[in-house]
Amino acid sequence: MPPLGYRRSTPSSSPAVSGVQAAIPDGRAARGTLRSLALLVDRMATLGVSTPGALNDPAVAVAVRDALRQFTSRIRDSAMICKVVEGQFVLGADPVDRGLTRDDPLLGTLLFRCLSLGIGSITVRQGAAPGELLTLASLLSQPRTAGTPVATNETPTSLSALSDHQPSRELLRSWSVQVAPAELMTSRLETPAAGNPAFSEASDESAFSDASERDGLLHQAVTAFARFANAHDDLTASKAADALLEVLDTAEFRGDARVLEGIAVATVTHQHTVSTGPGRLAVERVFRRLQHRSSLDLLASRIPLLPDRTLLLELLSRAGETAVDVLVKQLMNANDAASRRAYFDSVVALDLGGTVLFELVRDSRWYVVRNAVALLGEMGVEQSDSAMLPLLQHEDERIRVAAARALVRLGTAKALHGLHAGVDDPNAEVRRMAAVSYGLAPTAAGGMRPPAARLAMALEKETDEDVALEMLASLGKLGSADAIQRLLRITMAQQSQAGEAPDKPREAWLRIAALEALVKARGNAVMPYVDQLVNDADPEVAQAAFRLRG
Repeated sequence: MPPLGYRRSTPSSSPAVSGVQAAIPDGRAARGTLRSLALLVDRMATLGVSTPGALNDPAVAVAVRDALRQFTSRIRDSAMICKVVEGQFVLGADPVDRGLTRDDPLLGTLLFRCLSLGIGSITVRQGAAPGELLTLASLLSQPRTAGTPVATNETPTSLSALSDHQPSRELLRSWSVQVAPAELMTSRLETPAAGNPAFSEASDESAFSDASERDGLLHQAVTAFARFANAHDDLTASKAADALLEVLDTAEFRGDARVLEGIAVATVTHQHTVSTGPGRLAVERVFRRLQHRSSLDLLASRIPLLPDRTLLLELLSRAGETAVDVLVKQLMNANDAASRRAYFDSVVALDLGGTVLFELVRDSRWYVVRNAVALLGEMGVEQSDSAMLPLLQHEDERIRVAAARALVRLGTAKALHGLHAGVDDPNAEVRRMAAVSYGLAPTAAGGMRPPAARLAMALEKETDEDVALEMLASLGKLGSADAIQRLLRITMAQQSQAGEAPDKPREAWLRIAALEALVKARGNAVMPYVDQLVNDADPEVAQAAFRLRG
């Protein structure tokens, strides 16, 4: 059992998608990544590809695959953080020149699509799966009309958080991709004006149920909190707190979560105003009362319904691992994707509960284990690598996939070394993540690059193109002599040496990917080979060589 003060791995570099990996491209590379997305979107829109499933058509797949590979290659090297601000793309902190967007038809069309869909930001984590990138492109490639559902991806860390009764919080959310709308609904309990944190009749009625209004609980809550917030000395504040606690008792007894939420959020806001002044001790009394387990259960039930959960999470964080335990139980019992995503994000935001999650890794229910593993990976709990590694042998591939992704997120030497064997897993996504692990440097000191032999052998029998591309990219990142020789043999379509099994014929896409990996690994040192390939018999390879030579 790890200590409560567990250690985190590499911190997240983006608040939008938890765990966006660190390599953020420079301005030119970022624009190239955005343009590769624009090319993919344009290709899908031209061919009328409305969903990734349409790529089952071989003719469509051939037309789209090159654009997808270009975008995947870009994302393999760096994350993409793109915002749409005042009709202009902003990559990271750098606005894209309006003239460039105007003069480049691909970028201009992509910007128009983002504006028509009401998109405020697109964030893609480094190393996102090709399937996720297709889902993103399918969302961007079709015009949004009233009643048109947005793209979704139903996994424990993937959803479109839309519901019938409130505005969208996200247009798309997957393991590595988030598309957020231009304007998120602000909290219903705004900070009152003129320094007066009391409830107001106009703004707070929506926070309470109709039943509460009929029996007067709304009026009691508003009146009690007004007295509490307007107290100017400790004695008056203490007396006002007594009345407010009575309202809390009544609301809890009736199971009225909206009343509890209204008081909780307003109290947190009031605490910001009071700080260390008069009334601080009374505020702490209310906080302690709200941390009763039954109150926490009711407050947690409100999490999926709140557009802005910041203030409520601030209160829940005071309850430590008890609050995490409550949120995790709500996560496991949630019936819809939006609620699961809300609870998942809330646990990650609290950044607590390592002990609770470790216990769940051994649970008999597959979905509980999968969620716990995903949470530990997103939170960067380094000690969890030992608990996750045995899950790579689990019979349920959903757990193996979650464990592989989480181990890559941790990036410890033990996690990456244990994941290397996954290149032989029956599941393609596990193999892909295992291939990624070969090209990652361990975050902990003392980590060593693995030998390339096992990865090269797995490449020879790999049948999934996306996995093969990751394997080639990782061979280039390894950069060892045997890895470079393997890439050269694939690129140049060389015959096997005496005593070795003959090489199988290489398709153009495989040779091009190997060539790109070589150039990234050795740069000018491999230019003589690039020059030779400019006159290659395969026109696709020759064109790629010409592009790389320039």
